[in-house]
Amino acid sequence: MDDQPTNDAAQNPESGNIAIEATPFTRAQTTTTSAGLSLKPVPLIIGGVFLILALAALFMFTARAVRFDIEPIPESLDITSGFITYRLGERFLMLPGEYDVQARLDGYRVFDTRLTVGDEPDQVFRYALTRLPGILEIATDPGTQAEVFVDQVLVGQTPIRIEEIEAGLHDILIRSERYLPFDTEITIEGRRIEQSLQAQLEPAWADISLRTLPAGATLFVDEIPIGETPLTASIIEGLTPLTIRKPGYKVWQSELVVVHSEHQSLPEIVLVKSDGKVAIRTQPAGANVTINERYRGQSPLSITLPPGNAYEVLLSRAGYEPVRRTIKVASDEDVSLNLTLKPVVGVIRLKVEPSGGELFVDGHSVGPATQQLTLTASRHELKIVKPGYADYVNTVIPRPGLSQQLLITLQTVDEARVAAIAQQIDSGNGDILNLIIPGAMQMGAGRRERGRRSNEILKDVILQKPFYLGIFEVTNEQFKAFDASHDSGVFGRALLTDGDRPVVNLSWQSAVRYCNWLSERNGLPFAYEQVKGRWQLTNPVTRGFRLPTEAEWAWAARYADGPEPQRFPWGDAMPPPDRSGNYADESAAGMVPYHIVGYNDGYRGPAPIGQYPPNALGIFDLAGNVSEWITDYYSVDLEREQLLDPPGPASGDYYVIRGSNYTNGRFSELRWTFRDYGSEARRDVGFRIARYVE
Repeated sequence: MDDQPTNDAAQNPESGNIAIEATPFTRAQTTTTSAGLSLKPVPLIIGGVFLILALAALFMFTARAVRFDIEPIPESLDITSGFITYRLGERFLMLPGEYDVQARLDGYRVFDTRLTVGDEPDQVFRYALTRLPGILEIATDPGTQAEVFVDQVLVGQTPIRIEEIEAGLHDILIRSERYLPFDTEITIEGRRIEQSLQAQLEPAWADISLRTLPAGATLFVDEIPIGETPLTASIIEGLTPLTIRKPGYKVWQSELVVVHSEHQSLPEIVLVKSDGKVAIRTQPAGANVTINERYRGQSPLSITLPPGNAYEVLLSRAGYEPVRRTIKVASDEDVSLNLTLKPVVGVIRLKVEPSGGELFVDGHSVGPATQQLTLTASRHELKIVKPGYADYVNTVIPRPGLSQQLLITLQTVDEARVAAIAQQIDSGNGDILNLIIPGAMQMGAGRRERGRRSNEILKDVILQKPFYLGIFEVTNEQFKAFDASHDSGVFGRALLTDGDRPVVNLSWQSAVRYCNWLSERNGLPFAYEQVKGRWQLTNPVTRGFRLPTEAEWAWAARYADGPEPQRFPWGDAMPPPDRSGNYADESAAGMVPYHIVGYNDGYRGPAPIGQYPPNALGIFDLAGNVSEWITDYYSVDLEREQLLDPPGPASGDYYVIRGSNYTNGRFSELRWTFRDYGSEARRDVGFRIARYVE
């Protein structure tokens, strides 16, 4: 039996007694719901848009407008590192900071740089692309092997293909034995463009045909046997000594001027049997003949000399260079000495007023009184005749290599004033000035001239007013008397401040103020005045000290030797002879872009004044040493009319600079017609002074 009590009421509901039983408690089961956010797409998109707009607004507010000015315009421009950028037309929006930029253009080197964008709102970065080197093929006609120099550096022999030659202007020199040097300039396009140069070489020799009577004589050139007559020999150009020998006949000697490509056929030479005599003939005749310091007479001269000895023959004639020759006379031998005397000449420039007179030299009429004479360096009588005026008679002795100038007035009321005009004056500050008598000339260079620059425009000029020109450039010592604080500085290891060196590192205006200061010291009117804050020549120009005009400088420099000007100060071809002027020589290698290979002038920087020979007017260093300020404003205008005593343009931003200097070594810069310009101080530019006579 179970121990649990029996519940009758529950088992018997009809009993009327209902018992209420307690139901056992059971905890209700509840469902747990998460309290996290429910992510919905629309709010997320809206929030993202606002975030992007906020970031864009922040970028626009903080970014800087940057423009790249690259010449030439590249095909592609990429910013390869840095912050986010945005291109807007020609500009980029960029945050301040560092960026790597790369530009590309066919034919140019890849441009890679790092730049820093600053805080300025609008910034411009300017760059230039560098052209790739070009290719140059050089050949010669005829196809002989020749040395090729590029910018005076030997690069090989023709035919040659230069695979890497930098873009720009280059000097090309081609040299081959027995041919004239070929010198030119070529502009290399670069960008791997192939260019070619065909050099037409000119022979440096001429064919000389020669025959003798009798034949079979041996021809010697510079004592080297060439062959037996009759013959045609190729002889290098120049003054060549010829000797013809044949046993039993007199030795025939002469000198022949050989010009390349000008073939000559000499008249038949009749050899005379030996009679033990020496025949001396000169052109012109009348030379004094001295043999072993004993006077023997004048040429033409035939004299008998004992055989077996060497004889020193001296030929001299007034106005000609003396000639010395050593001859030997053997037994049964005649020596014929045929020489052309070289005249020693000087230039006499005459300006005679009034015009219309007739000039006589040594009693012979030579034409108008006003002219330029080239006379032998001996005594000459000048006579000027004009109806109604007294004859003018004077004796002159031309000076070799120098130009003398005479201002002559034929007995007018101004005779005393003109006679008092000094050939040379002193400024009182150490500046010495020579009198220059001008004339007609042509400034500039023709379009076909090798090395010509575009600003060397041809101009016909007449200078009528005589003027004085400083024979030296103004020195540091002279300029310090005006401005004691001036310092010319240094160039490399060359000190530019020595007292006897030309003053440099001064502006055009400083040179002008020196001229006015010098005029005031000499009691002369100022040559310059200030108009609207700028210095300019007075109108009319006074007798005060000033800078030379470009026309005056060109006349004194290029036309000093006469009406046929040379290309360079020393002649018509490169290179200059050693110590002919202060240019960029071997000591300047590495200090300047170009120097003259093999040339030596003795100075690393500027030389003291007067170290090199003067020109025919007695003026020093118009070429070399330092370039010089000119009074003219710089211009490249074409002048179709003939110019009369031109003072230069009426206005401009720069001033003319003329003359080469100690930093110049290029073909074009060393020519007389080279022009430069500027206004500010430079270490290679000084000046010299000038003034009118009246």
